[in-house]
This record gives sequence, structure tokens and C-alpha cells, in this order.
Amino acid sequence: MPSLNFTADFTTVTDGLEAVTYRCRGDAPGSAGRAIQSALRRAVTTHEAAASDGRYTTSDVVWHLAAAELPFAPRLGDMICDISGQRWTILSATRTMLGVRWMCTTRSLAIVFGLDDAIGVLKAVGGTSGGSVPTWRPWKTGIRARIQPKSTQVTVVNAVPQTVRSFQIFIAEPLGLDASHRILAADGSVYRILAETAAERIGELSVIDVEKLSP
Repeated sequence: MPSLNFTADFTTVTDGLEAVTYRCRGDAPGSAGRAIQSALRRAVTTHEAAASDGRYTTSDVVWHLAAAELPFAPRLGDMICDISGQRWTILSATRTMLGVRWMCTTRSLAIVFGLDDAIGVLKAVGGTSGGSVPTWRPWKTGIRARIQPKSTQVTVVNAVPQTVRSFQIFIAEPLGLDASHRILAADGSVYRILAETAAERIGELSVIDVEKLSP
């Protein structure tokens, strides 16, 4: 894949730079990450995608990061988050000639896997003693996801039939959810958390198993 051949620190000779946040794979959900002020974004061309034998696509993006702002080697599966909140997973990384920058080929899992739903996460406040009901307050918003029906079961509670609808919610990275959280969909539906499974391999999605509570 061709690279830009700068003979000096590219942060001083290049236009179109933007601020991003670098996050390491395995960081705790919600961690701040490392701020990088001078990143350069470049789309993968059709020719480059073809030359990679399917490894890269024209939906991928190459990021150039100044080594002065990222003193350690990028690892596969780490993420670059742009100012709009889009997350780009690193598929490959090389240090360029003269060692002044890292060139990272990345992919947005949200784009590739069609994460077109927007969800939020609610967190319980109070209700831990005396049988009081917790208050559910917004904890995270604007998470790109895909909500997919899984199964429908009819159960009987106190002689009253009830329908339980199960779903799987796919997201680009784990959120660290437990029983104190709820998922809030854009249409107002609320889902109870059953389990959250982190992606095992780079390029896969994390999965939240849920039951629909309302409406």
C-alpha cells in the first residue's frame, strides 16, 4: 500500500490533520484513551483494495499518526476514534521510513456490519435496600448497534400467560454491562440485560443478549 514520503515531521508539513483518540484493545469500557492532535485520514483506493487480495476494502481507512504523539507500537485490534465518534479498528500497522509516523490500516465495524440502530444504556440508581424501586438514568447514549430478534416464548406467571421476546444486540466493542443496566432503543423499547459477550477475534462484534421489557 503506497505511503506518503515525508522527510520531516508530517504534523508540520501536512494539511487536513484532525484530532483523534487512541484506545488500546482490552482497555476498560469508558476509558479516556490517548489524545492525538495530528492524525491524517486517507481512504483506501480501489487499486489498493484489489492488490490486497481481499484483506482490505474501499470502506477501510488508513490513518497516519505521529510517532511523537504515540510512542508505542499500535497493536492489531486497537482503535482510533474520530471526532464524530466513529471507531476504526486497526488491521495492520507499520512504522514509516525515518520513523516519524505510524501508518495504520483500519476498518469501521459499524459500517461493515450495518450497525444502523442507535441505542442508549440506562443505569440503576437506588433501589438496593428495603424493596424500593430503582430509578433508571441515562449512562451512555448514541451507541451504534444492530438489534436482532432471537426467540419468542410464552410463559405462565400466576396463571397469566406472558410473552417473553429475546433479542441479540450487536455492538462494535463491549460496554461492561451487568444487571444494573438496561438498553434503551430509539423507539422507546427497554431491554433487560441477560449477558454480554466480547468479541473473541479482531473484526468481530460484541453481543448483548437481552429480553424486551417495553413497550
